[in-house]
Amino acid sequence: MRQLLALAVIVLITACGSRTAPATTPQWQTIGELSKPRAYASAVALANGKILVVGGFDRDAPDVMNEQSELIDPATGKVILLPQRLLGRVHQTITSAWEDLVVVAGGVEWHQTYWSPVDRVDIFRPSQRGWVLGAPLRHKRSDHAATALQDGRVFVTGGNANTTLLGSTEIYNPRTDKWTEAAPLPRARTQASAVTLVDGRVLVTGGIDVDGAATNTTFIYDPGSDSWTGGPLMTVARLQQIAVALPTGDVLFAGGDGPASGTSEVYRFGEGQFVPSGTLVTPRLVAQAAALPDGRVVLSGGLPLRMHEFAPLNNVEIWDPKTGLWSALPPAPTPRAWGNIVIVRGVVYQLSGTGEGETAYRTIERLAFN
Repeated sequence: MRQLLALAVIVLITACGSRTAPATTPQWQTIGELSKPRAYASAVALANGKILVVGGFDRDAPDVMNEQSELIDPATGKVILLPQRLLGRVHQTITSAWEDLVVVAGGVEWHQTYWSPVDRVDIFRPSQRGWVLGAPLRHKRSDHAATALQDGRVFVTGGNANTTLLGSTEIYNPRTDKWTEAAPLPRARTQASAVTLVDGRVLVTGGIDVDGAATNTTFIYDPGSDSWTGGPLMTVARLQQIAVALPTGDVLFAGGDGPASGTSEVYRFGEGQFVPSGTLVTPRLVAQAAALPDGRVVLSGGLPLRMHEFAPLNNVEIWDPKTGLWSALPPAPTPRAWGNIVIVRGVVYQLSGTGEGETAYRTIERLAFN
């Protein structure tokens, strides 16, 4: 009897000892504030762990456009306002290039009663914590697509100049501070996504085509031969979607205007095709998203497909590459559209964006996964 009792105690202790702690639900926390509210700003994580924030505007501010940039220290939530003033603009691109240089290109500036495209290029040097004026774009443009090539050059294509859609393509060499004209897109488009694939080619997807509608066509650019080829069709036409490169070499696309709002798909690099990948918990467009180191993708905010007033979402969800499914996360403290999600050392940071009534935001929010 004693032997049976001892055995039962051992089994109970073993069972308790092998039990793992339940997974904790990640929670949002407001960790700091930008120097001023910014809507439509651009942000990028630097190699030193800081976050660089550029551009944007606040329609309630006397000067409207934000001409200053700032650095966020995610560890402390502190913000450093950089002294050099830039051209105040929105709809520019921000790209990490050779030796961690950051290239801010194009966009539109406000001229009291209208927006005007610019060819302005600014280069941020993290080691010097300062800006230099770069060689201007060969074509003024906004709402264009940009991505860093594997050799550290910056690839820019498409976009628009006022109401004209652009097909022109140019490549910036930060070593020489020169832009080179490249082969143009086979068809002009604006608000497209550009992602550098693991073999060095560039996949351009979605946006508004020259026919004036969202498109499911794709093109692939080869920097080695300076040539374009037609890519596979997406599963649905997408506009104002998110595009996130995954650690596997695949690319996730989700949301967008119209029928695409509640859908997602993956470009399988090895297969050269798009495959459906889960239905969003909440349909949306102009959301913000980024990939965690393990390949999961966090998607936050955006706008609902139908609304009677400007009311962004605070709903947050996560995509699991193992299952191809989306699941809900705790809502963010504030609803945002056209915001930024930046991943620093596995932690999610959300900033800028436009809130209810098109309010510009100052707050910096963090979502940590344990």
